[in-house]
Amino acid sequence: MLRLLLLFWNTITAGGFLIAVDSSSSVGYFHRSLPRDDDHFITLPSDIACDVRLIAEQLFGNAESLDAVMVNDNNIITAQDDYETSGTLSCHEDYQGEMPLPSSIPYSERLVHFMQAANKGDPRAQHSVGLLLWNGFTSSLTTEEDATIIDPTASARWHAAAAIQGNLDALAVFGGCLRTGTGVGKCKNIALGLRCIEFAASVGNPSGVNKKAALMEANDDYSTAMKLYRECYEDTSKRKNALLLFNLGYCLIHGEGIDHNIEEGEQLWKDAIKLAPEEGSEESAWFLYQQYSERRDSNMAKHYLDIAADLGHEDAVVERRKIS
Repeated sequence: MLRLLLLFWNTITAGGFLIAVDSSSSVGYFHRSLPRDDDHFITLPSDIACDVRLIAEQLFGNAESLDAVMVNDNNIITAQDDYETSGTLSCHEDYQGEMPLPSSIPYSERLVHFMQAANKGDPRAQHSVGLLLWNGFTSSLTTEEDATIIDPTASARWHAAAAIQGNLDALAVFGGCLRTGTGVGKCKNIALGLRCIEFAASVGNPSGVNKKAALMEANDDYSTAMKLYRECYEDTSKRKNALLLFNLGYCLIHGEGIDHNIEEGEQLWKDAIKLAPEEGSEESAWFLYQQYSERRDSNMAKHYLDIAADLGHEDAVVERRKIS
């Protein structure tokens, strides 16, 4: 059931570089690699940049409210006309993916930490907040009544802000929101959502690959999904995230699109946990708890249950309370 819920989220949200807006590009770029120059620029089609910007303004209420949560020193494009006349939408490599959590901050306090940085314009923090607000966050230190916060509208809004600052992970997730209308209401745009996902996947972004592969799985095309996961994982030039490792591990353990390989699958889940608190690390810990419970290895089972619960996985928190 949890795997199905995670795939549902993936489906609906189906090295350093700078991102540049190519004002001459058009829509017809599906299923081909996007050009990169020697300086590792990725050309971002201007139709995507413009359309996502306009929708982000609607979600925030107006352009001024959106610009208030932008990084001031990041050469951010803040008006529609700038997309047509400027040249670049700069994004440092450190602005990709989720925001790292300092070791001094407990997992249970990460939402507050990320929110502070998100309000100051950090696109990684905005992406992290968006994920937490979609999945919900259960703290082992809270009561069951106030444990989970789920807000799809706020989640979509934060992903939109991060996306127009060049965070490709957020672009892929926001693409899923646009495709299904989740959290965006009347701004639903299936075609644009699919373009966002396809763009992120085409440049090897792990979240883009996750979202595109989830669409394949939703159509029972597990072989293609597995190929996407595997290619991204084995490409040493591409960044990996915990959810990619979780998805690939799940396919291996359950033989979806590939022969069973429980040992490799479990190792991928353990590698995903090393990236905690990234999305996918808590699921990996929870599923490892189940694996070791079935083997009646109580020590290892408890080890992974504690990790999953500390990361705020709701079922893990409830399970730990029951057996404590």
